[in-house]
Amino acid sequence: MTLKKRLLKLGCISLLLLSFVGYFTFSTFVFSPFEGRFNADVAGLIPRDVDLYVARAELRTAFDEFPELAVMEELEGNDGYQVLTESPGWDDFVREQRVEEVLADVRAQLAQLPAGLDLLDIIGGEDLAIAANFTGRSLEEAEWAAYARLSMWGRGAVSALDYPGLLGLEAQGVAVEVDGAVRTLNSPQLAGPIYVARIRDVAIIGTSRDLVDRALVLEATGSEDSLLLAAPYNDSILSVDRDAQQRDFELQVDLRELRESYGLTEGLLSKDDQRFTPAFLARLLPLDAVRRVLGVVDFERGVDIDLSGDFSSELMTAAQERIYRFKGFDHDEVLEVARFAPDDSTLFVYVRGPIATMLQMVVDALEPAARRNLEESLKQIGVNSIASLIEILDSALVDRVAFIARPNDWGYESDMEVDPASGERVYMGPPNDGAPVFAWAAVAWVSDQEKIEDLRERIALAGSRIGIQGRNPGQSGYFKKPIGGGLFVREFWSQLIPGTGHIASLIYGENLLISNRYALIDSLVKNRIGRSSSVPRLSNRRDFQVSLMDSVPSANVLAWMDPTSGSALLRDQAQLDAKNRITRGIDYGSKRRELERDVLKTAFGGRARTQLTADDAVRLDSLLDQQLLAFTDDVVASNMPRALEEVRRLKAYLDSVSSVLTMVRLSPKEFELTLRADVPLESE
Repeated sequence: MTLKKRLLKLGCISLLLLSFVGYFTFSTFVFSPFEGRFNADVAGLIPRDVDLYVARAELRTAFDEFPELAVMEELEGNDGYQVLTESPGWDDFVREQRVEEVLADVRAQLAQLPAGLDLLDIIGGEDLAIAANFTGRSLEEAEWAAYARLSMWGRGAVSALDYPGLLGLEAQGVAVEVDGAVRTLNSPQLAGPIYVARIRDVAIIGTSRDLVDRALVLEATGSEDSLLLAAPYNDSILSVDRDAQQRDFELQVDLRELRESYGLTEGLLSKDDQRFTPAFLARLLPLDAVRRVLGVVDFERGVDIDLSGDFSSELMTAAQERIYRFKGFDHDEVLEVARFAPDDSTLFVYVRGPIATMLQMVVDALEPAARRNLEESLKQIGVNSIASLIEILDSALVDRVAFIARPNDWGYESDMEVDPASGERVYMGPPNDGAPVFAWAAVAWVSDQEKIEDLRERIALAGSRIGIQGRNPGQSGYFKKPIGGGLFVREFWSQLIPGTGHIASLIYGENLLISNRYALIDSLVKNRIGRSSSVPRLSNRRDFQVSLMDSVPSANVLAWMDPTSGSALLRDQAQLDAKNRITRGIDYGSKRRELERDVLKTAFGGRARTQLTADDAVRLDSLLDQQLLAFTDDVVASNMPRALEEVRRLKAYLDSVSSVLTMVRLSPKEFELTLRADVPLESE
């Protein structure tokens, strides 16, 4: 054997020996490169009784390069996001939360990682979960643990905690204590100790020693009593059709524990709210009775939410239990009812439940003054009380109701008549205040038509006693108005009805249609009898069909919203509300007295009002009215720019959401909710 061959042989033997020694040393003091992965989801290391659980798979897909979100380029092309980032509230949030400083600090820390690594190279960019228990006096004091899949670099980093000197931790004031498989990190810079353990390729890091220890126990017992093997997790999370792009989040939270631990006794909705909608929803939806919520939040095609949970039965009201025991509806029934609704409906709601109970909730949500006015009006039509009215409607209607709203953008051609005096066509329809309002309609199902007709005639006979009258005092405000198909709506005129000045009704087959715009009833009937698939009704909209079929198969409540169809009207309403808020802040009494002193001095020679003639007093009031109007215009003009900017932002936010479909299945013990929101990230 030549010298060259001997040296080559010796080199190979030495290399093999060094490799063996290196592998043995690395396996002994760091970790075995061939130890494999934890062969279950990280939820298998989390106790099933944690108070909070949030997880996301394929973490790397969320970032282009940590901490830059992958979706940022799409977001920056979205008008709604642009408006948000330009708003004063956003600037305040960024400043108060020190967002820029935190991001700069994160980038500086990442720049110190060796070999050009980033955080995702270390933690693997795969599964990440957070679990917490609601301890302490506030949410900030909750004990938590993070569970992350590690790369080879990450495994080495965790194992190297056994040698803090090598990592330079001691020089940074970080002390590391090793207790079996758990490392405890202490530092003056930390609010408390941090506990670290590694189970194969999963790191468990947190402020809770209990959660870290229980992860080790769960691994040793085959994940027995873990979240992964809990029935609710399988039924409400694993059974959901998941996001192919891995943009979804798993969620579980014990709301009852959250409320009890931190004294969150004030509910999201209050029955004492002076606004009708929140007060009604507080009676319908037992948010304070929700014990636990779990499910999946998905951002693949916008926002998809699949949640379920259970109720604390002792917090449910008898009325809620009556509604929730009621049989729900399926997709076919929804499509049948949606044949009424126009395809550009801003809102479509369908509910099944006991009529009497739902009506009582509506009445209870009214302001006291509105209830008193209703009581007085009922007496004028021969109905003794609200309870009597509810009894009549309960016996005359079936257990379901739909509500539809869209912009009131029809013309008034049918309300135009020739004026005999001028020969010109003039508006002769119901007088109204011209306020921007939605055209809305309620659709009910009738079981006793005679009772409904009797009630309608009582209202007509009461006439002006309940605010119903024609264009001039003394004229009847009850009309029969023809619409398509030879049908006639009954129209009740009243200046108390904002925007349209009337309420119209029609009994059509088994349905009672009530609306603040007769033209909407005409549209509903045409939609219902239409045979073509091109009929402009909601049930023919592809996005409505897709969202519906992807939602919970049966429900008690459904709500569809198309914010874009109503954004212009909502903008106009918000602009009017802003103007009203500004003018309500003016002390007209004081201002009129101030102006009166000036006008008396400049236009009436300083005489007192009591010294003026009758004609001068009239001229004084006219001048004061003009100056008050001018003053109001100046105040509005100086304050409206800020209000108009808020209105502009509102419209931009609404236009960023194409549609939202929510379905809720309810029972006295549990609920299931799906939400499908189409939120295009790239504006057209």
